[in-house]
Amino acid sequence: MQYDSSFLNQRSVLSDLDKHILSFLSKEYSLRTFESDARNFEELMVDFVYTSAKIEGNTYDRVDTDGLLRMGITAGGKKYSDAKMLLNLRDAFDVVMKADSKTNLDEDYFCDLHKVLMKELLPEDQQGIVRSGPVTIGASKYRPLTDRLRLKTELKVLLKEADNYQDPFERSIYLHCNIAYLQFFRDGNKRSARMMQTAALVQSGVLPLFFRDTLISEYSRSIVNYYETGDYKPYTSFFIKNYSLVTAEMLGVDQDGLLKKATSTFTSKLDGNHL
Repeated sequence: MQYDSSFLNQRSVLSDLDKHILSFLSKEYSLRTFESDARNFEELMVDFVYTSAKIEGNTYDRVDTDGLLRMGITAGGKKYSDAKMLLNLRDAFDVVMKADSKTNLDEDYFCDLHKVLMKELLPEDQQGIVRSGPVTIGASKYRPLTDRLRLKTELKVLLKEADNYQDPFERSIYLHCNIAYLQFFRDGNKRSARMMQTAALVQSGVLPLFFRDTLISEYSRSIVNYYETGDYKPYTSFFIKNYSLVTAEMLGVDQDGLLKKATSTFTSKLDGNHL
């Protein structure tokens, strides 16, 4: 199953209802509210780092991750590379949370993020540099490109197409799925994809997606599905479920009730337009 460049073409990622629900949720618990709440900010940062690392097979649990990030305490019996992955993810999170309207999510930004993520985890000549050999994808028949020049060309197309999206959620999901699909680097591609997704949302003044470890298997399956079909639906379903879950937790309300409220406002809006 070979790389298909048509996956990068701009197309609808979210339905009108999906866009409305995510916009509604992002206003119910805004990025500004999040940034002004020091306690929630730190807790969600730890959650983000822990879950992102767990997706990659990191062996630190949530308690040990908290101890490392807050107090610099490494867990006994764990690999140095596991601790370094967590610290690098924290540093990259700090970078993307500073994104604003003046930030260019271009190739330089993308490659610089990879350097932060892979510091001491890859040789320096492979940090932020297009790979020169093949990579394999576990649990999938998909085989990414191997030619360096083609990889660089496709990355330019990908980043240009992303800028054509007006909706911040569509743009961020497009970036995430297609960066993961391209596999531009030797390692750290999904980490880079998640960070670019986060940067795209923060740049637009929108609360980013904070992954929940209970949904890791759904996330992983949705990415494999995208590799093999180019279908965004499994990932967008995961995204909305995860985004609504975290928003409901921050507001202290029921997730199903919050989603029903979001949906009802969309229905009311449609009814009003038909009057």
